[in-house]
Amino acid sequence: MATVRALVVHDEVGRIVSIARPADDAKVIIAGGEGQSVFETEVDDEAVFDLVAGSHRVDVERRALVANDDWSSA
Repeated sequence: MATVRALVVHDEVGRIVSIARPADDAKVIIAGGEGQSVFETEVDDEAVFDLVAGSHRVDVERRALVANDDWSSA
């Protein structure tokens, strides 16, 4: 599986609002709205659709993506 750079916009509690997958050579600026932040990470190309569908959240303290199943134990 190929990994891609993903810019994840999330709210204050880590809920994913949107994801951008810019081309490798693209220089982009992703801005969130009020109360939102942007987290940059590498993910499997095929996993992006699951992230958008709500399978994960951003753990702000650990700066990591966490499966929703694991969220309550994080």
